[in-house]
Amino acid sequence: MQKKVSILLAALITLSMLAVCVPVKASLGNINVNSRTAPSPPTTIKLGENVSLYFGNVTWSGGTIDLYLSTNGYAALNYTTDIKYGPTFRVSDLKNMTYNKQISTDALKYTIGRNWINGTVAKALAVAGGEYYIKAFDGITSAVAVTDNYITIKASFEVVPTSGPGQASITLKGYALPARDYANLSYRTDSTWTVIKNLHQSDVKGCFTYAMLAPDVKAALPAGANPETNTTITFRMIVNSTGQTEYAEFDEFWRGLKQVKAVNERLASAGSLYGNLTDFSTGGLQLNVKVLGSLMIAGNHFHPGSATILWDKATAIGTTTVNGTGWFNTTVTIPISSKGKHNVTIDEGKTIFIFFVNVIPTLVLVPDEGPVGTTVTAYGYGFTASTTATKYNATIWWDYVDACDPEVVNMTVTRVNTVGQFTTTFVVPHAVGGPHTVNATEDDGPITTQTFAEETFTVTATLIVSPSTFLNNGTLVWVNGTGLAYYDYWYDLCIDNKKDLWSVTPGSSFGWPTYFQGDCVGDFSFRFVGAGFEPGLHVVSLYKLYSGAVARVLPTLEAYTLFNVTSPEANLILVKLDETLENLDEIKESLGDLTDLVTDESTHLDSVRTAILAAIETARGDVSALAQQLADIKTQATTAAQQASSAAASSATAATNASDARTAAQGAQSTASGISIAVYGAVILSLIAALASIVAVITLQRKVAG
Repeated sequence: MQKKVSILLAALITLSMLAVCVPVKASLGNINVNSRTAPSPPTTIKLGENVSLYFGNVTWSGGTIDLYLSTNGYAALNYTTDIKYGPTFRVSDLKNMTYNKQISTDALKYTIGRNWINGTVAKALAVAGGEYYIKAFDGITSAVAVTDNYITIKASFEVVPTSGPGQASITLKGYALPARDYANLSYRTDSTWTVIKNLHQSDVKGCFTYAMLAPDVKAALPAGANPETNTTITFRMIVNSTGQTEYAEFDEFWRGLKQVKAVNERLASAGSLYGNLTDFSTGGLQLNVKVLGSLMIAGNHFHPGSATILWDKATAIGTTTVNGTGWFNTTVTIPISSKGKHNVTIDEGKTIFIFFVNVIPTLVLVPDEGPVGTTVTAYGYGFTASTTATKYNATIWWDYVDACDPEVVNMTVTRVNTVGQFTTTFVVPHAVGGPHTVNATEDDGPITTQTFAEETFTVTATLIVSPSTFLNNGTLVWVNGTGLAYYDYWYDLCIDNKKDLWSVTPGSSFGWPTYFQGDCVGDFSFRFVGAGFEPGLHVVSLYKLYSGAVARVLPTLEAYTLFNVTSPEANLILVKLDETLENLDEIKESLGDLTDLVTDESTHLDSVRTAILAAIETARGDVSALAQQLADIKTQATTAAQQASSAAASSATAATNASDARTAAQGAQSTASGISIAVYGAVILSLIAALASIVAVITLQRKVAG
């Protein structure tokens, strides 16, 4: 026993000597809370609030500082239960006696300097309510400086977000309640509390969330333009075990319109909205709309979700989706309506919002573009309605036809019916190309925005080739155009997509493409000689070019038309084909007789008939395709000759004519690759003649046999 005591005593002496010789490295001393001197006063905070720590009595071994919350006051860290908060600080910043340094992290702000650290105990720590010490660890040993007194963290409560429209999605959040405690939740918009939920439980860290829709007070700004206004809704949390009561507020904004736009526009100034029952149909706020025209509506602080737009509280003219912040922007079409004041209703399901607009006379043109001579139907809406006693007329006016001498043209006069509408037609006059204003005016009063309507019709260019079909023999051909613009545009004419027209600038050796403009009524004429073309379809194209600063822009195809060039040989073939087709019925009947006579070979003879008919029809449409068709006919004719030979036993005459057909087919085969159109025609005619001869012999033999 004595030996053991001696050993223990020796160990203690040795440790004491080591303690003197080897310095202990740690952060030592007490931290004061909200005070330079000890003892620190009692301090109570909520998560999210600041605490000020004084380190004038602390010695440091390391160069950095980390702060921890702990449920005990020991000068050591428990890495399992102690909770770090805030950023890592520098000892040198703390001991700077000249100025304070600002540090921001995760939207939290801290101040360090002159031996003070002031900063937020963040809500993200999610610690249960209770008593906590703050420890400072300098990164050298587990020995730490600690506050000389605890701070009390109590429950806190908030609403996220803090503002928005009625029925916005919100979350009630509680922090630092006692672990697994309960909270009673309620709200009020006046003096009466409405229960949301009682005994809503927190988690092991004393936190809870409760998602809900914000109560809707169904408030809207009054008529006219008004500053944005809100109703404050107060939410309450009562902690069950402690009775602690906390409040949070939500600002619910009142509904209003930011913008309405149709013929003209009304836009509320910054911070203002147009309220419920605003009258845009008259006075300084007048908003004019056209029948079948667009009305754009932008609103704010409305009920999130779907809203229906109604016309005169009865006709649905659109739906829109209000986003989570209460904003929407939609465009609707005005239905057919009478002139004057009408209401537009925004129906959110639980509440409605109404404003008024003014319908003015409206003109609709169908179509609204086309060449000279287009028949246009004009529809009028919103005009002064005729009555049984009083009749009203409307006149359709065209702005001008001659760009050099513009004068308004009266197109037609029509009667307005008893609901203020009319329908009439007119023909686009011979006018210069481009947009033209068409007006419809009431004839029984002064012309104002309430008595006339206008719409735009765009005259487009068109080309006519005369004659459109001609022989390739030097015929003089005209190309006439209408609907060309007179000013700011040049045109280029191409035949078969080739630019063959050139001019020479006076005094220059350079050639430039010939560009031209239409005359005052948008016309031009060009003449060329119908020679040098291959037979078939050809095209004349009109391209538009911009003048001035945008001359480098590529031209656009404005109009085109096709014309057909033929040849005498082709015409001769078509005439012969027409004559042959006139006798098709007789040929079909004769071929039927031949099929009956040569029963065993009926399939082959039917193919001969089909091929000949197909070749004839194809040749009428496109003479240039005759070569392939003749090759097919040659094959079938050879087969016909072979089949006719098999019938020679019954008819020597038929055999002789079939031999003629075979000879003609062989001639077609030998020349099909290079003969002219005229020779192709001769081959067709020879085949037809041979076939007719066969039919005649067969018919004669049948009569003799009979």
